[in-house]
Amino acid sequence: MRLIRLTEQYITEIIEGRLGLRGPQLESCSLTLGSFDGLHRGHRKLLATTAEARRRLNLAESAIFTFRQHPRQVLDSGTEPFLLTTWREKLSLLEDLGCRVIVAADFCPALAKLDYRIFVEKFLVGYLGMRHLVVGHDAHLGAARQGTATTLAALGSELGFGFEALKPVCQGNLVVSSSLIRQAVAAGDMEKATALLGRPFSLWGEVCPGDRRGREIGYPTANVQPLDQLKLLPEPGVYAVRVQVPGDVVDSQCTGILAEVDESLPEVDSQGELVGTGAGRWCVFGGMLNFGHVPTFHGEGLPEPRIEANIFGFEGDLRGRNIKVDWISRLRGEKRFDSAEHLVGQLEIDGQESRKVLGLLK
Repeated sequence: MRLIRLTEQYITEIIEGRLGLRGPQLESCSLTLGSFDGLHRGHRKLLATTAEARRRLNLAESAIFTFRQHPRQVLDSGTEPFLLTTWREKLSLLEDLGCRVIVAADFCPALAKLDYRIFVEKFLVGYLGMRHLVVGHDAHLGAARQGTATTLAALGSELGFGFEALKPVCQGNLVVSSSLIRQAVAAGDMEKATALLGRPFSLWGEVCPGDRRGREIGYPTANVQPLDQLKLLPEPGVYAVRVQVPGDVVDSQCTGILAEVDESLPEVDSQGELVGTGAGRWCVFGGMLNFGHVPTFHGEGLPEPRIEANIFGFEGDLRGRNIKVDWISRLRGEKRFDSAEHLVGQLEIDGQESRKVLGLLK
């Protein structure tokens, strides 16, 4: 995977024609563009069609033009967590989908107010060598969102690039969209989110020290801190989950390994530059997770909700490591119990229900 970064300064230089021959350029490419938050089934149809166009037209590359920060992060500085996929998660998914070239631009005022014709001519055709453009049915590019399927098709005829606008991808009678998936996740409807995404809704997080209450009552947990504070989280409650942990921390005595997978968590620096792919062997376990304020042990509850995952059959030290959580199904809301004994009784029920949902009980 090749990452081409377009910083705000670089973008200004391209617009003003000061770039000259500097910077990466592609000999020829098919290209699709968008925020791609979630990389859901509709997004993957765009990527697959773009890759197929490269092969069909014998072009050098297929490319994705996207933004390092979602435009909403720039336009609304006070926005609540909403990201289905953080930047690192997006890179991970694109890496695993076999994407060849990713163009990562800073969403900035100069780009936001640019006329779609100038954007396509200077950035996509002139700078990136685009010969074929693939967009979704609801494409709107440039200032005042004037770059629609109709106007882009006309521009393609004028500038000499091929053009495709795809029909919407549907789940039943619903058009798959990032906003619809956000609604499902926020409501804790993980089955609906899974159907729309084409995979479970996931979270990458770092395991941080907790208060060790779970270990004291026989249910040790990994306290998971999301890697990005703008990551959308589901409705608080208890969930059946799958948990992916680094293979090098899995003890030989572990009995709960469901699968071993190779997956990437790309490393990027503060400017979004790709440092490493982070690919490696991961072990998948079943588990149950509580996302909430832990009122049984903290009176009126913690001021900020906590993610605590009990990983079935896992033995090992995860502190300071990154893990991935797949949210499979919401079992119940969070409750305050009168005693630790009552909580343990409920956890036994939750554990059995989680195993049923995950297909671990015959």
